[in-house]
Amino acid sequence: MTDVRRRFPLTAVVAAVVLGGCAATAQPPGPQVEATGSATPSSASAPAPPSLELAPSSPTPAAPATPAARDVDIRTATLGNAAAAPARPPSRVVYERLGIDMPVDPVGVTVDGAMEIPPDAARSGWYRFGPGVAPESGTTVVAAHAGSVATPHGPFFDLRGAAQGDTVQVSAADGSEATYEVVAVERLAKATLDLAPYFRRDGEPRLVLATCGGEWNEARRSYEDNVIVTAILVAG
Repeated sequence: MTDVRRRFPLTAVVAAVVLGGCAATAQPPGPQVEATGSATPSSASAPAPPSLELAPSSPTPAAPATPAARDVDIRTATLGNAAAAPARPPSRVVYERLGIDMPVDPVGVTVDGAMEIPPDAARSGWYRFGPGVAPESGTTVVAAHAGSVATPHGPFFDLRGAAQGDTVQVSAADGSEATYEVVAVERLAKATLDLAPYFRRDGEPRLVLATCGGEWNEARRSYEDNVIVTAILVAG
């Protein structure tokens, strides 16, 4: 999978992912407007949060526990090992007020620890080592380039116009749907961004949408910031 997807810089990402390498080959879609407001292994085998030059080191599934005695099933004491439920992969995200309607692909991390991002800005990527749609707990992370060669102005470019109180619908691959309400919109410098708080597997169910934003750095062929939209689950 890593050979068909372009990295999304996750350095500091959202512990999710730092979107630092957002569209290294993309042309800037237009002037930036600052936003206001603020597959699936168990958690025991999930890799550390990727960077948003977007990616952690390649995950290696944990080896199955070896029983100490013939009739005794041994489980590790790692947090979440026994309770982890299979994630429902998202297949589409719709942010109606901003006109965003995007397919979602499952992605992992690159060998140097960044979250993978689909190379075409018309498609978004779901961090498949984290929670899926409407989980019992934890944050579902979906990221996309603001622009790319194939799609100079990607749908997520418009996330800078997100606002608290907006609703976002996420469809799961099994046909079910969930609704989230936006509670924070942030534009954060990639150089200092700590993404770990965004890639959580605990806490109330949340959705994080991430892309690049801020000023375009022509020398680096990248934006200086990440736009991160956080929403809480209200139905699903």
